[in-house]
Amino acid sequence: MLMAFTLNKGLLEPVAINAAEDLISDILWIDLINPTEEEREWVRTAYQQELPSIDDLYEIEATSRFYENDDGLHISSYFLNYADQSSTNISAAFVFNGDRLFTLREEELAAFRLFRLRARKGLVNVNNPKSILIGLFETKVENLADMIERIAADLEVTSAQVLGNAETDDMESLLTEIGQQEDIIGKVRISMVDLQRMLYLLLRSGMLNTELSERLRDIIRDSESLIAHTSFLFDKIKFLLDTTLGFINVNQNKIIKIFSVASVVFLPPTMIASVYGMNFRIMPELDWTIGYPFAIGLMVLSAVAPFLYFKRRNWL
Repeated sequence: MLMAFTLNKGLLEPVAINAAEDLISDILWIDLINPTEEEREWVRTAYQQELPSIDDLYEIEATSRFYENDDGLHISSYFLNYADQSSTNISAAFVFNGDRLFTLREEELAAFRLFRLRARKGLVNVNNPKSILIGLFETKVENLADMIERIAADLEVTSAQVLGNAETDDMESLLTEIGQQEDIIGKVRISMVDLQRMLYLLLRSGMLNTELSERLRDIIRDSESLIAHTSFLFDKIKFLLDTTLGFINVNQNKIIKIFSVASVVFLPPTMIASVYGMNFRIMPELDWTIGYPFAIGLMVLSAVAPFLYFKRRNWL
């Protein structure tokens, strides 16, 4: 998919693109989502611009995620797609060449969609391709902040469930929830750290004017506060995980204790039954009229006595 935008009185206006001839010189932003080879060829024909492949976007070396060559300045940054307890970091590429911005990614992202909507309504300050980049990063930080708030709220619910279900067996689902929350917050942190690294490199590049540099510093400050908050959430997740595992161990120990007490309670009756089950010729109790009820009573007494003792010591 290929989308193109021009600037008209501070508003982004989409341009219908059906062939390379539609990519006119007034276009300042070309947005490509998993483009076909034909769409890549349109960009080559219209602007002599070579775009990176999708695989190139996921290189983790700093020199692969921020560099400049004959095709312009290349920046790659992770954007988090989050939906229904699942999350994926999608790498998006930004290429500056002349007075034009090219963006490339393998699927649609909420930050891009929201920024386009705001830019078309004049809710963000857009006057050149660099301001589009800064606006996209601002939207990304805003989305990540919303995700962190949502995860923090979910952790409060999970915390209440963990502490309120200490005596129940419903711990497996809680462990699953905690694992999912840890996975999401980990990907949020990866996205934030990657963004912060790109922002510092962009700030040191000297390609931004004073206004955009100040906006970039604001984004850096916001990202630093969000990264610190993710550290707090990681600590809370670790606490909830340790607490859940502790409750599981306590409940398992209770079960083991019950089996241990049961074995002690039934050991004396078993021994008595074993004694009177021996087949010796001379056993005085065999001639007793009350021998059988005596043996039964002795077994009951030997079982009740340890049980009452354990109960009195609060071991049950």
